[in-house]
Amino acid sequence: MSSNPIILQSEKLTKYILETSVYPREAKTLKELRNVTATHPWGFMGADPDAGQLMALLLKLLNAKKTIEVGVFTGYSLLLTALTIPDDGKIIALDPDREAYEIGLPFIKKAGVEHKIDFIQSPALPVLDKLLEDDSNKDSFDFAFVDADKDNYWNYHERLLKLVKIGGLIIYDNTLWVELLPGLKRMFQYPKENTGRLL
Repeated sequence: MSSNPIILQSEKLTKYILETSVYPREAKTLKELRNVTATHPWGFMGADPDAGQLMALLLKLLNAKKTIEVGVFTGYSLLLTALTIPDDGKIIALDPDREAYEIGLPFIKKAGVEHKIDFIQSPALPVLDKLLEDDSNKDSFDFAFVDADKDNYWNYHERLLKLVKIGGLIIYDNTLWVELLPGLKRMFQYPKENTGRLL
């Protein structure tokens, strides 16, 4: 069980919420992947299932079909997205660490959603820049999720604003760390640039 001390101060409350509202709704393959990720030395970097269920709800509300994920790790949020979007939906998943992604790959295959995922082993910025070279990619994504190196959040933000369509959604993990990471502060100082895209 992970407890986020920034949001919930009570471990008992966190446990209660997870056991009564989150774990019973978690897909079997997601649970299996979460348990395997917990044994990884960097397991704390995996997406939390409560945040994942909120993300799934937002994907459904958007009727998202074309998405992009910056930072994959073992692929919990990637698998969750693949399970949520339609069968002909597509996810571009960017991460320089293929070894971590391959931990989650058997669960992605088991869930029957591998065909929705285009995993690109690379730092994200060059790939985002390459996508922007093709005008057909601009304003074409319904949804983006960023859980990567926090120092580059602003750089990802600038590019994703051009890739995600008006009415789309960009989600950034760990934004409550804004006081700790100066790069995140910049994202919230220019609200006019975010017009039409929820953050």
